[in-house]
Amino acid sequence: MHKDFYEMRHEDERERMDRKNIKDTTLSANKEDHMKYNSRISSGPEKYFEPQKDEIFNPRDFTLIFIDSDSVTNVTTLNRINSRRVLIFCGNGNGIISYGKGKAEDYENAFNQAFKNMRNNLVCLSHDINFSSPKVMQGAHNDFRIKIWPQESPNYWGNPQIWKMLLHSGFVHCRYSCKSRKREPYSMIYAFFNAVTCNMTPAEIAQQEGRKVHHVSFGNKSATADLQYSNAPIN
Repeated sequence: MHKDFYEMRHEDERERMDRKNIKDTTLSANKEDHMKYNSRISSGPEKYFEPQKDEIFNPRDFTLIFIDSDSVTNVTTLNRINSRRVLIFCGNGNGIISYGKGKAEDYENAFNQAFKNMRNNLVCLSHDINFSSPKVMQGAHNDFRIKIWPQESPNYWGNPQIWKMLLHSGFVHCRYSCKSRKREPYSMIYAFFNAVTCNMTPAEIAQQEGRKVHHVSFGNKSATADLQYSNAPIN
């Protein structure tokens, strides 16, 4: 029995609708999986380490250090306003560091503000992986003082937060000392950045002082190297 024109058109329309339903089901399933993945990423701390379209550096290369959190109160004539503060630090171990401050009504929003502030405070240091700290660096803020000396084998004895920040900043040829009459994390982070941003590579120091790069060494060895080269016989 031959099918008439209307029956054939009805079957074609039904097949087209079936294909469309299958396609819509597949797209909705993929969209649902994508939404579940985004919700899982956006619900935990992993959301801060997912690369975004406008970022140059991969956030997964950085190590996040939680420095301090506290509560502050602003007393007005009408009310007391309680706020939460968060201070964080990050570094990739290769001369790129940053810090962030956040303040909000709760710790979650304060951390979000701190992370946004940290993205704006990225600093790229002068860094040589073979000789990370060839000069003495020192910084101060309020009552906090920090001094960093070059040393061939690192000695991180001291404040644990400072040696972690030094390590994740890429300084592996140094020792340090810090002085402060009270615990003030904000003064500590400011003094730390004042010190490490003065770092230079051996090539920059040699160019500035008019010396050879191999004359730039650890501590007093540079003077010994200069004396040895000055007394060397000329062939």
